[in-house]
Amino acid sequence: MFVMDISKVDLLLQYALAIAGQGDEYFQRQLGPIHLVKYVYLADLSHAERNQGRTYTGIEWRFHKFGPWSTEVFKRIEPALTVVGATKTEISHPKYEDDFVRWILTDDDLVLQLAAKLPLYACLAIQSAVRQFGSDTPSLLNHVYLTRPMLRAAPGEFLDFSPEEKNEQAFPESPSVRLTKMQKEHRKKELQDLKARIQAKLAEKKKYRRLVPPDPPPRYDEIFIEGRKWLDELAGASIEAREERARFSEDVWKSPARFDPDVS
Repeated sequence: MFVMDISKVDLLLQYALAIAGQGDEYFQRQLGPIHLVKYVYLADLSHAERNQGRTYTGIEWRFHKFGPWSTEVFKRIEPALTVVGATKTEISHPKYEDDFVRWILTDDDLVLQLAAKLPLYACLAIQSAVRQFGSDTPSLLNHVYLTRPMLRAAPGEFLDFSPEEKNEQAFPESPSVRLTKMQKEHRKKELQDLKARIQAKLAEKKKYRRLVPPDPPPRYDEIFIEGRKWLDELAGASIEAREERARFSEDVWKSPARFDPDVS
């Protein structure tokens, strides 16, 4: 049973923004709701890895469109940050239909006060992530999407923070991909050999790659333009740009390719 501790959520939100406030660039010191939620998730993940899958906050995280998400954490952002004097800015941009929000807080004393109330590894996780990603949304989202609970879940499912051994039992391989221990070792060796051969070929190709200037040099004149036009006509009508929608089986979310390094 999940019981969210609001006081712990507030501490993590405040600490993440306060750490961001120590950054060198003003833009990186401003965090939006999506950044703050993800930094709380990373703190929970770090805590769970050292406490048999138990998160620090007790949040019931879910695989959402933008990665790990909790509506309860999102709702705590404004009250948690307002109480410590953070500044909220609403920004309008013609690219976006809705205004988006950014928070900023610069208070070195508060950083020390909050750190004294939080577990060490939760602090370290937030410090490392905030200093690496700041308000860089694409990089932060890519990072959280590749964390173990996300790789083990499908969209809409709750995330499982339990240790690896338990996760393996919760997500057994389907009969079509179940292999014996000997077959797994054989497959692993084949993949390692293939990887070594590819790396050797790439190294060999790189070793002998040499750019040679053309002789005579190309001429980009009227003859060249007419010749290219003639070749384009031989190729037929050009392909029109259009949008298409691809469909994938729902089984892809539980495919070993998402979390098995020997497959991916």
